Amino acid sequence: MSTEFELITEEFSDDLGAIRALVAAFNGTQTSTPKARVAAANSATLLLAATFEEYVRQMARAYARVAVTTASKFEKLPPKLVATAWRRTLEALARIQVISDPHQGPNADSNFTTAIDRFTAIYEFCKGDISQDIYADLIHNENNMRPGEINSLFKLSDVSNICQKVSDKKSLLDNFGETDAAKAHGQLLIALNEFFERRNKIAHALNPGQSSGPDQIMKDIDLLESFGNSLAETLGG
Repeated sequence: MSTEFELITEEFSDDLGAIRALVAAFNGTQTSTPKARVAAANSATLLLAATFEEYVRQMARAYARVAVTTASKFEKLPPKLVATAWRRTLEALARIQVISDPHQGPNADSNFTTAIDRFTAIYEFCKGDISQDIYADLIHNENNMRPGEINSLFKLSDVSNICQKVSDKKSLLDNFGETDAAKAHGQLLIALNEFFERRNKIAHALNPGQSSGPDQIMKDIDLLESFGNSLAETLGG
């Protein structure tokens, strides 16, 4: 039977396959203008980054659930998990709009209901009811999913340096053509940071005149897929 980590990773792989097809389609279109090809390539890079970030969040949430279930009772939970869940839930509640818009009519009732439900869940969780679903607010990346951000999401569940832990897996070693896990880890850090540098240049440029070429995007896809396979093996092992 496939683990939840494997199922999430299979869906991620399917999504990456769709992005590969998108890249192949615009790369094979000879009639499109250079500007259109740049726009298509940039869109593919942004989609790839968003898909990867959502994948990592899903995996971190799944592992946090495992950590809570394994703990069996509140007193054995990772301390950072509880404190972060409380803080992030309250921060999310503070952003809920509860003032009625005079142009759209009252909307406070539904927003208050949402706020009460979310507060009740974290309140009961911190009182000891570890069956409460508090994971959406708990697992939330503040910045791009660079190595430090990835590590921080899993650190909540007492997994230290997940990027290092995945680097001895065959999928990542093969991607980098390495047999040394330490060297693969170093290359992983560089490659992820470079990918998000490219992503940010696209996102922050008003009129991007250039983009990553199809070969680079395909290489990025291979990197993220190999990371995903290695992550699934690490968490499910």
